[in-house]
Amino acid sequence: MHLISDWHGLLPYVVFAVTFVSSILSGMTGGGGGYVITPFLIAIGLTPQQSVATIKIWALGMDSGSITAYRSRRTKNKSLALAMIAISVPVALATVFILRRLPNENLQLAMGWLNLLMIPILFIKHHEVTSRRRHEILQAVGFILIISLMLLQGIFASGVGSLINVVLIAVFGVSVLETNLIKRKASLVTDIIVIAGLAGSGLINFKLGLIGAAGGLLGGYIGSKFSLHEGERFARYALMVFMVVSGIWLIVTANT
Repeated sequence: MHLISDWHGLLPYVVFAVTFVSSILSGMTGGGGGYVITPFLIAIGLTPQQSVATIKIWALGMDSGSITAYRSRRTKNKSLALAMIAISVPVALATVFILRRLPNENLQLAMGWLNLLMIPILFIKHHEVTSRRRHEILQAVGFILIISLMLLQGIFASGVGSLINVVLIAVFGVSVLETNLIKRKASLVTDIIVIAGLAGSGLINFKLGLIGAAGGLLGGYIGSKFSLHEGERFARYALMVFMVVSGIWLIVTANT
């Protein structure tokens, strides 16, 4: 039976639980919830395109929760934050264009391999990354990398956003905590534009998305609060397990 049609059963509660726990882990590590939620949505009956589109509503809640958790902290690198927000607009428009045209089989296979290839990124210790912010050429390269990573995150709804944190720290000298805040603000703009762009496409399951947004809002807030203290190591290993399992499953079932 198609699980997403069973709205009188346990599915809404399961969706909330999965998005809530994933958002806590994502909030702790600065990203990675998409590694769990996207394969989950595919497993319960959505196509890869639908899962990526629907997860944007979860991301809207997740980003809002994280930003709220960091509300007492001011953004010191305001020009960089504004540049990231400006970049997010064309990236979001490109994401909408690509998602409407990318075949489901190719999208699922790419997500599977990306899950496996991104595992080492989880174990980069952001606070130990060395800043190179004085090199202007390197900063230009850094912006190109950020644009590419934002586009990948938009298309595959995965945790590649964690790499954006690394670039912000290593190239622009942003503090670990501020990278999360800047990235979440830019992602929030991307989420809104992509949701608006795909609203009439039939790709977004709004019922699942809104439940996920509730789980994301609460989990993102709690996880981000934890990130101000301890608990990051457990979250990284938990996400690693999800990435291995979901990555292999996505690859094996891509053409079935």
